[in-house]
Amino acid sequence: MATLHNLKIKNFRGIQSFDHNFDNGLICIIGRGDSGKSTILEAINLVLSSSWTMSFYDSDFYNCQTNNPIEIEATIINIPEKQLAKYGMFVRGIAANGNIIDDMESEEANDAKAALTIKLTVTKELEPVWTVINNRGQEPMTITAADRAKMNVSSISDYIDRHFSLNKGNPLYTLFKLLDEDGADIDEGNVMLEILRETKTRIDDGIANKFDNVIKKVTETATQLGVNAEGIKASIDHRDISIKENKVCLHESDIPLRLKGKGARRLLSLAIQLSIANPNWIILIDEIEQGLEPDRVQHLVSVLAKITNSQIFLTTHSRNVIVELPCSDLFLMVKNAQSLLNIPPDLQGCVRSNPEALFMKRIIVCEGATEIGICRALDRNRQLSNKISLACLGIGIADGGGNNMIERSRGFNSLGFSTSLLCDSDVDNINTIKNELRNIGISIFDCENDKSIEQQLFSDLLWQQIIQLVDYRIQIDGFDNQSVFQSTYSQKQPMPDFTEDWYKTESDELRVLLGNASKKSDWYKRIDHGMIIGKTIFESFENLAANKKTKQMFEELSNWIDS
Repeated sequence: MATLHNLKIKNFRGIQSFDHNFDNGLICIIGRGDSGKSTILEAINLVLSSSWTMSFYDSDFYNCQTNNPIEIEATIINIPEKQLAKYGMFVRGIAANGNIIDDMESEEANDAKAALTIKLTVTKELEPVWTVINNRGQEPMTITAADRAKMNVSSISDYIDRHFSLNKGNPLYTLFKLLDEDGADIDEGNVMLEILRETKTRIDDGIANKFDNVIKKVTETATQLGVNAEGIKASIDHRDISIKENKVCLHESDIPLRLKGKGARRLLSLAIQLSIANPNWIILIDEIEQGLEPDRVQHLVSVLAKITNSQIFLTTHSRNVIVELPCSDLFLMVKNAQSLLNIPPDLQGCVRSNPEALFMKRIIVCEGATEIGICRALDRNRQLSNKISLACLGIGIADGGGNNMIERSRGFNSLGFSTSLLCDSDVDNINTIKNELRNIGISIFDCENDKSIEQQLFSDLLWQQIIQLVDYRIQIDGFDNQSVFQSTYSQKQPMPDFTEDWYKTESDELRVLLGNASKKSDWYKRIDHGMIIGKTIFESFENLAANKKTKQMFEELSNWIDS
């Protein structure tokens, strides 16, 4: 099958320069909405387009700079034999390491795969030109739309209604030709003519039965008038049955498939293309999740990942797609990047736990659920204060998974994300690694040594805030005042007598006891609990003492967010 090995893009839409080598199989491109994912798919579709004409506009040029031509190069391997022979003077080689070889007489070329490079050029005159090129100094050779069509590229997009009609060049037409036992004997231009001849015969038979009495009467009368009318019959005039291929479309019952919902249309279009067993296709699917429920998109991706005889490019904004695929199939596109970044396999656990983070520009890794909730509350407080939200800034909140937070922070940082870490300081072997993280550019916002986030908060917050947190604990999970009291004072012997207002009077000892109890018994180890804690913190944040670690920690985090 024709396989895209290398793609180069210059000055096309949001991409100034791009150069990437691809392998067989499934390539899922992820990234933020303005990163250039869809532009990559559109570039492939254009350079290998089977259309004779294509409309371009000034807005298709990078920054609308029409003096710099659009140049898209696709280097293809596994070329159909006829095309390889026709453009043999331009054959290049692909070495085992992926490098493109132009000196086909070299020793390196002996074991290289044969390849052709097709180039699309659009100048400020907006006239597209497709050529076959190499770097041996030869003048480029024009490649026809018919030859580009044999590279078998098809795109699943919002404009797929034509896939359900029998037009030449459409997947349905190709499938018809492949499955038609007599197709080899029928000229491509006469497919519809043969169908119409067969249809006319069947219609004429039906008409003859209906008009039998009429024909007899006319024949008798004509004979009386001296005219031999024995051969007269009712039939459709050939000039009235002229039908073009695009008039033959797939229907469900009497309803054209083009009228079905977007998700169903996209799936049916894909079904037609995957039904074509030979030759196979380069299939482009932009935003694969469009119009599909989460379970159906996961099933679709699972099926596509098992296909080995086609090269499938897709883009997505869906977590359901990402969690279904191995990291080997995931490629990250960042705005202004000159190539895609493959996600290493050792980040598989991190990706499965935090798929949404891969669509962000910057990431706050939170040690656990409590910190996640606090960060969400911080974001909510920013919005109430008319500050820019984290989403608008492209900042995501990722679950560090407790002791996995170090590995996950490193992983996100290695992918080029600006990364920070919000965490405790109560585990010595993790504390020793923090300076290493700082040295590679990860910002860390943590508690005082030997303190968890709960211990830090009960140490620093205003007493009224602490009363609010204890009141909240009393109200949740079926706890009552006395059980919270016992959990708090279980560390102290003898235990004081219980009173309803036991936590209303401030003391340094009670701060320590509450911090220890909340950590030991996981009072707030849920995201929703963390959000209540955060709401309590930030509602009176301005009143916290400047020398308290809680105040400093979240001021520094806020500064990082706004940086």
